[in-house]
Amino acid sequence: MKTTTNSTDKYHEIKQRLLLLVENHAKIKAVVAIGSSTRSGVPADEYSDLDLIIATDDTDSWLYGNLPAELGDVKVSFVEPTLGGGMERRVLYGGWLDVDMIVFTPEQFLNAVNDGTANWVMNRGWLVLHDRIGAAELLKQKISAEIHKPDFSESEFQNLANNFYFHTVWAAKKTLRGELWSAKMCLDSYLKNLLLKVLEVQTATKNHADVWHDGRFLDRWADEKTRTELKNCFAHYDKNDMKNALKSTHRLFARIAKETAALKNFAYPSEAEKFSNKFLEERL
Repeated sequence: MKTTTNSTDKYHEIKQRLLLLVENHAKIKAVVAIGSSTRSGVPADEYSDLDLIIATDDTDSWLYGNLPAELGDVKVSFVEPTLGGGMERRVLYGGWLDVDMIVFTPEQFLNAVNDGTANWVMNRGWLVLHDRIGAAELLKQKISAEIHKPDFSESEFQNLANNFYFHTVWAAKKTLRGELWSAKMCLDSYLKNLLLKVLEVQTATKNHADVWHDGRFLDRWADEKTRTELKNCFAHYDKNDMKNALKSTHRLFARIAKETAALKNFAYPSEAEKFSNKFLEERL
């Protein structure tokens, strides 16, 4: 199955070159577009990339060879692991056109679809651009449009909360002794990821909101109070600013975690919160 492409699409030429390329390469068994170019709810905009799944018997030519150069003027490119045991070639073409290519063998692709691994990257939309292996029919059968709702058990929640409160003290100690890099990576990466997990569950449970993943579109789905509080939670590379941001992050997490515990009827580790907060108030 092939598609026509819209001439107003900034990736139009790349797609046209791709369609011509696959006609002459029998080892390319399927090409499927995913991501923003196929979504209707939150469609592509001027900053969107082009996400592709390429199923081929010759993965090396896409990952380490010159086939991506057939699509345009490669300016920046690298390879990284991706879902289902595959690898992904990420390319910036001239004009700052960003194309991400998940490169599978046909077997890897079919397995990822059949066992559900691919569902979370395809459940918001997909479009088959090329098909020699019956991918279109398989995707219709296997890919669900249902959005995954984040959740955790009571024991997972309590472990997460204790993890957060432990690491607030850890980050505070690193800040006080002048290990600013370690402290900041904990504050603005590790602790923020724990905060995000609780925020996702709280928002999805309370408002039945679609909270996406990895914080995507958070400014659309998080409530105004949370968005306002977040402004004080990220720090400059400065000791005093990091102290203030750590306290703000602790307060925001505590509020969201307590609300989540109430919504889920979970026990809340209030002593852990008080113990860690006492250190922050006395030492920072």
